[in-house]
Amino acid sequence: MKIEEQQEGDVTILILSGQMINVKIDIHPYIKNLIEQGKKKIIVDIGKIKWFSSTGLGALMASYTSLNSVNGDLKIARPSRKIYSLIYQMKLREVFATYDTVQEAIDAFATDTKTAE
Repeated sequence: MKIEEQQEGDVTILILSGQMINVKIDIHPYIKNLIEQGKKKIIVDIGKIKWFSSTGLGALMASYTSLNSVNGDLKIARPSRKIYSLIYQMKLREVFATYDTVQEAIDAFATDTKTAE
């Protein structure tokens, strides 16, 4: 899996590509490092993900928990129909806010009282 990082104001966008299989090694430590840098608004763009395992979902949950503990938030952008279905079936829609586009996720942070400075 590859991680490309972009910054849009105070929102950090992580563009993931490849396969999310053993990503706990990659994504959670990456996000913890961002938290140490003071970055609390994170969008994970998974539109380029080819495969998504339960390990990948666990890594996103761990990342969400780490962000939540510092009053941050993680939003998911561009989930495929298959990945959205997995999130829905696992009853994680209440945990993960999902958006069709990265811009929608960015705009959601603007009205999000949880991460307001």
